[in-house]
Amino acid sequence: MIKNIIIGKDSSVTNFLCKYLKNIHVFSANELNVNELKDKIKNSKKVNLIFNNFYPSKNLNSIGIKNYKKFCELSLEKIFLIFEKIPSSKINKIFYTSSASVYRISENLNYQDKDNFNRELYSSFKLAAEKLILNYAKSKRKEYFIMRLFNTYGKSSDEFSFIEKIIKAKKNNKKIFLINNGNSIRDFIHLKDVAKIYKIFAEKKINKGIYNLGTGKGYLIKDVVNFLNFSESKIIRKENINEFHNSIAQNKILIHELKSYKFFDLGLYLKRKLKIKRKKIQPVISHENYLNKNINNGVIIYGAGYAGKQIYSELIKNNEDVLFFVDDNLKLQNTRYQGTPIISYRNLINLSKYYRIKKVYLTIPSLDKKSLDKMIKKIKLNFFDVRYLPEKKFLISDKIDIQDFNINQINSILDRKQIKLRKIKKLSNKTILVTGAAGTIGSEICRQLIQQNAKRIIGVDKSEIGIYNQQKKVNRKEISFHLLDVNDTYFLEKIIKKYNVQIIFHAAAYKHVNILENNIFIAVKNNILATYNICKLAKQNFCEMIFISTDKAANPISVLGYTKKVAEKVCEHFNSKIKNNKKIKIVRFGNVFGSSGSAINNFIDKINTESPIEITSKNASRYFMTVLEACHLVLKTTSIYSKQNIFILNMGKPINILNLAENLARIKKKINNNYIFRYKEVGLQPGEKLRETLKDKKEILQKKSKEIFTVSNKSTNINKFEFYFKTLNQCYSKGQKKGLIKALKNLTKFC
Repeated sequence: MIKNIIIGKDSSVTNFLCKYLKNIHVFSANELNVNELKDKIKNSKKVNLIFNNFYPSKNLNSIGIKNYKKFCELSLEKIFLIFEKIPSSKINKIFYTSSASVYRISENLNYQDKDNFNRELYSSFKLAAEKLILNYAKSKRKEYFIMRLFNTYGKSSDEFSFIEKIIKAKKNNKKIFLINNGNSIRDFIHLKDVAKIYKIFAEKKINKGIYNLGTGKGYLIKDVVNFLNFSESKIIRKENINEFHNSIAQNKILIHELKSYKFFDLGLYLKRKLKIKRKKIQPVISHENYLNKNINNGVIIYGAGYAGKQIYSELIKNNEDVLFFVDDNLKLQNTRYQGTPIISYRNLINLSKYYRIKKVYLTIPSLDKKSLDKMIKKIKLNFFDVRYLPEKKFLISDKIDIQDFNINQINSILDRKQIKLRKIKKLSNKTILVTGAAGTIGSEICRQLIQQNAKRIIGVDKSEIGIYNQQKKVNRKEISFHLLDVNDTYFLEKIIKKYNVQIIFHAAAYKHVNILENNIFIAVKNNILATYNICKLAKQNFCEMIFISTDKAANPISVLGYTKKVAEKVCEHFNSKIKNNKKIKIVRFGNVFGSSGSAINNFIDKINTESPIEITSKNASRYFMTVLEACHLVLKTTSIYSKQNIFILNMGKPINILNLAENLARIKKKINNNYIFRYKEVGLQPGEKLRETLKDKKEILQKKSKEIFTVSNKSTNINKFEFYFKTLNQCYSKGQKKGLIKALKNLTKFC
């Protein structure tokens, strides 16, 4: 009888193998005695070597590279030693328990025997061990089986198994961690199945090679959590950019060798363990289901943006069977649109083996000609019929949408590269208030604060529809939205005290130059008086505050510019009275790409209606930055120490307005070749400048980082400020427009 020698005493796989395999001997990799091993096999003609000797990924990756020698000794050196001491003539089969983690993180459906791998320590050691065994087996002509295990569960794996963790948490009413909102998909295989497969491979004639040990069924993590009815209070949500998006076994080769094999059902296991009575958990992706469907005329939509969704609606009306959306955006992958999965192109290639796909509709109107040709060529390698849409017969709209622009396109439009986003430690575990939380800047600040692991985020805005939309868009326990005018200081203070706010981001303001020119009183109320009250609250409650200003405040000529400049003076005035380190910082930047009412949005509207684009002057120029960049740098200022309180974002070179319009028109031209770009000059409107600046003439820039400058300027004259501010208040309360304008100019000129 063939002996089964298992190396790795503490392995979960070993514990189950002991129940199914016969004539076994288990050795600890840490305490391995080669002479004892030789004695055990002395009288055996043949032995199967099963290597389960390895540290768990959690331990290995957390300890780091400093202890690599210990890991090498446990894994690679032990395998070397055994191969060296045991005569190759005695070896029948070699098994190595590997992991699906050797596949590259971005892989969605894992390919067999591909060398696209991540660089985690655990995965690197696993791969090295695989190569070692492969080289030995091939040189000695031995049968080898590399078993790449996917997500295991079962009684013996409760320390590291996600399934066993959540079962334990449910039984003990404990909290669980949910990474990336549970949108990852996992293939869960019971350790009983693993042991049974090893037994079959050990006892029968099986083709040697690398095998993916998984069921071929993918379950959404959040579906598993919802199946167990975890309350929201028991779920701790975390973001992790390194988390696998999909990890599903392409097990066609395995199934072929096993013939007819039925895997243990995950839903049934959970029901038995927790004694619950519910329907089964439905996998979102299943190779088995694909094979059974036998669909011959399905279609694919490449591009899950605005154009793709429009085409989807039209195809459904025409009774076409849309199988999948394909999109390169990682945030969209593994989600669904109206029940139809959105997957990666790599995933599609795998699934195409199980479908007869009729055609692929390419719906990415923002692609330039070179990129489009390359994309079509790539798709045609795998699919016969590729249609580039919008086509005339399916065309619903050839409108361009700012939401569909990719990073490269935005960089091209703005003629600059976007900055890299980094972690800001200071914001972690902080309670933060954001005013104007429904606006372009405020809403993005809220979103990024979630990613920065803020403890609590309170968003306030006076727009009812804005708050409603934000609540729909952001459903997280750490953030709450309140319908509140920032001038209601009584209720604002109650919120600050209730939640013990530590940092305030003041983004609430009126910002449209043309509108404010005719509405000076409301501009003063919202941009100046509200800022004064919030600064007062920040000082009284020992809050750090960041005030969002604008380039219009530099050398102001408009109502917007004057009100924002005076608001900056207000902040500086309070800074002179603050004795602790909870200073009020001012962040000044230019136009935000795609913000509501921006020039870019107006240009797009004209382009979509094929009307002449209205520009103030072909010589006019403006600073532009994406909202993502601007808000990230606003957050970054919280971690920068400076004696100066005014921060200016590095926005690169100003962009000529006519060139900006032409760049946008080129995108339209790619969708509609008949589009003709036209423009007309309307002249500068009241309050508008030909060229914007980011600093006053007297201000001196000091570089704090690559992306941020500070401004050195004379300090605010407190006596003059208080006098002119009192005058401003009196003129405002009496409705004296001329006096109000004069007070604004005096505050900016003499203070």
